Amino acid sequence: MEKQPQGIQSVELAFELLESFLAIGSPVTLGEAAARLGVGKSKLHKYLTSFGRLKVVSQDESGRYTFGPKLLELGLGILGRMDIVTFCDPELHRLRVQSDEAAALALWTSQGPLIVRFLHNPKPVAIAMRVGFYAPVAVSAAGRCFAAYLPEQAYAHLLDAELGTDAGARERFRQELRETVSRGYALRTEPNSGIPGSQALACPVFDGSGEIVASVLLIGFEGREGGPSPQVIEALRHAAHNLSLRLGWTGES
Repeated sequence: MEKQPQGIQSVELAFELLESFLAIGSPVTLGEAAARLGVGKSKLHKYLTSFGRLKVVSQDESGRYTFGPKLLELGLGILGRMDIVTFCDPELHRLRVQSDEAAALALWTSQGPLIVRFLHNPKPVAIAMRVGFYAPVAVSAAGRCFAAYLPEQAYAHLLDAELGTDAGARERFRQELRETVSRGYALRTEPNSGIPGSQALACPVFDGSGEIVASVLLIGFEGREGGPSPQVIEALRHAAHNLSLRLGWTGES
């Protein structure tokens, strides 16, 4: 019998724990996880502490553990950027035609929202957006969209760099996130010299576990009094909803 090469047992156990968390399928307390996984609470807590530092797991407001943004980022990297772009591309093309505005797709990275696809406005209106652009978290529609559905630790370092210790700006940002969740999309109505387009809308795309995996955007609205029309907003929401359903989303996030 061929002898198996020696490995690192703690690494193997770590992956077993992650697979078990996937099987549980919902946020759990330390005690619940230990009981379900058959691991001592003290031992499990050490693993979860390391997972938390690596952003592999995160804790919600009630202290329950769930998967963190790093797994999402790694998973998207394994699937390949072009896969998600190809998957979303037909919906983006339809959205651009329906809205008569520029359409884009953003994915979350440790440096913030990354534009991975951009379709120019059908009208002769130049928007200096490009693939590879990192949108700021606090003042962009894409940044607000992701921040509204990600745990705060995923973007805290970016927010520190953008807003510093400005308590007023941070409270306005938190209010914008609450409004984003309430209406189902993020909105930027104020022009910003660092962001292309006068205004922008961003809608979340969820996967089968209810995690945000992408943001669909409409950018431009040059010269449109009153901003995006209800019809344009509904077209964006419909596109993001369709993509989410095709990724296995059940309507709960």
